[in-house]
Amino acid sequence: MDACFWTHDMTSRSKMRTTSSSSLATLPEFKIALLGCLGVGKSALTVKFITKRFINEYDPTLDSYTKKDSVDNQVVLITLLDTVFQETRDIERYLDWSDGLMVVYSITSKQSFDEAKQLLHDVSELQKNNGESTEIPVALIGNKNEMERYRQVSKDEGTILATQYACSYHEVSAAGDFEDVEIVLHKMVREIKRETERHMPIKPLFISEDKLLLPPATTSGKERGDRSKSPTPKPPKVVQKKTVTSFKIFNKKGFKIF
Repeated sequence: MDACFWTHDMTSRSKMRTTSSSSLATLPEFKIALLGCLGVGKSALTVKFITKRFINEYDPTLDSYTKKDSVDNQVVLITLLDTVFQETRDIERYLDWSDGLMVVYSITSKQSFDEAKQLLHDVSELQKNNGESTEIPVALIGNKNEMERYRQVSKDEGTILATQYACSYHEVSAAGDFEDVEIVLHKMVREIKRETERHMPIKPLFISEDKLLLPPATTSGKERGDRSKSPTPKPPKVVQKKTVTSFKIFNKKGFKIF
């Protein structure tokens, strides 16, 4: 099932486009950009999802990776864009390219959390200014939760920030189980699908004029007369029970005893 390949394409602005590969051309594609400052683990999360492996060090370059996957029994393509440090003009490009955004910070770095706050603010303002009918889903991701002893950002702080910007919130570890990272990415795909379906235009309902409406069935006079002449049902007869006032007993000699 799993098939992945490296891509580097920031030119397409279409949402949920399909790949040009002939074998995958009919599959829906979900494009997710990972935003966050250097060192929070964006690349580690990307490679973990694509290869199921954890690699600690990466070159800070702009790359995208696509994986064929199954979400809710539907085969889809999931493309992750591993971004470098962003300025506001870069965020606007990522908004145009992606179907969903994941803003990543490290729970061991208060500075990265503050940077995530600013990114969420910038994304929110850009989406408002763009005036698009469909705002793409955003998720706040606290990475490196395996390093609990070095935690600088509490779960409550992450929850409050996510609530402030009406986005989902998850804590994961790129160094931990693959399933935890997979669950977060699949939830993002579901959010994108729900948001897209919610804004799909409703098809108008047309009634063909070729079909004539038939008048309701009427009852003929003869039938009405036959009904009026139908006999009235008689009440059931009440049969009274007979009361026994005396009885006879015969002894062995044939005498009656009263």
